[in-house]
Amino acid sequence: MNYSLRDRAFGIISYVFIGVFALLCFLPFWMMISGSFTKETELILNGYSLFPESFSTTAYTVLLQSKLLWSSYINTALITAVGTALALFISAMLAYSLANGRNTLRGGMLAFVYFPMLFYGGLIPFYITVSKYLHLSNTLWAVILPLVCQPFLVFLMVNFFRTLPKELEESARIDGAHEFNVFIRIMIPISKPILATVALFYALGYWNDWFMSLLFIDEESKYPLQLILRRMVSNLEAAKSLIPSNAGISIESPLLGVRMSTTIVTIGPIVLLYPLLQKYFVKGLTIGAVKG
Repeated sequence: MNYSLRDRAFGIISYVFIGVFALLCFLPFWMMISGSFTKETELILNGYSLFPESFSTTAYTVLLQSKLLWSSYINTALITAVGTALALFISAMLAYSLANGRNTLRGGMLAFVYFPMLFYGGLIPFYITVSKYLHLSNTLWAVILPLVCQPFLVFLMVNFFRTLPKELEESARIDGAHEFNVFIRIMIPISKPILATVALFYALGYWNDWFMSLLFIDEESKYPLQLILRRMVSNLEAAKSLIPSNAGISIESPLLGVRMSTTIVTIGPIVLLYPLLQKYFVKGLTIGAVKG
């Protein structure tokens, strides 16, 4: 295929622009890594740099001895795993029901799902409902249940289910399969792209959420990672809570380094998760968005 000079110039400019933009996005992340491996005194005197002038792993040594870090890691992993699985299952069932032409109530159900995308009941009624009526304060369910069904992701799955051939459902019903069996044995296995896409969205939402735990969790042993990180960003002295008293560090406590290293440890699993789901992500997102 022959390309004109204008097309080649446009391609070169596009690649340069994307490369510069990617570099600008990666630069803060790299400086954070560099800061986590820099001595505390160097950070205080000279600030952050692209490469650590005084290399030190003290921040990670101290951080890995913190019981609060490990408990918050377990809490976040549990919230993400349970929340993503529950949200994905409920959203998929709701989306399949809304996409099914045999559902005579889908018009009202669509309006019921669409309404929360436009209107919000308010923070105070929401807090009263979760804490006073559901009695979920100081439990991990207070973080999981409020995010268990996102209308946008439900509509994304609805559009995907509408693209699937109806002959598959009809043949399964002819063989005597019930609706739930059709959903589990037919729809779920052929819906991996959209399921992986929605699962990634839910996992990111649960892993990065700190607001729900800020509202409903008071016990430090139940804090997720993001709430600890948020406290350290707003108040540097909060980093001291991650430094155990028996850490055996003779120099000044690495508060800045602990904050940087905690950030690296916090975003690590999500950075590693995306490449595993990338092949499904783009396909599921485009297929679920082209047909309304």
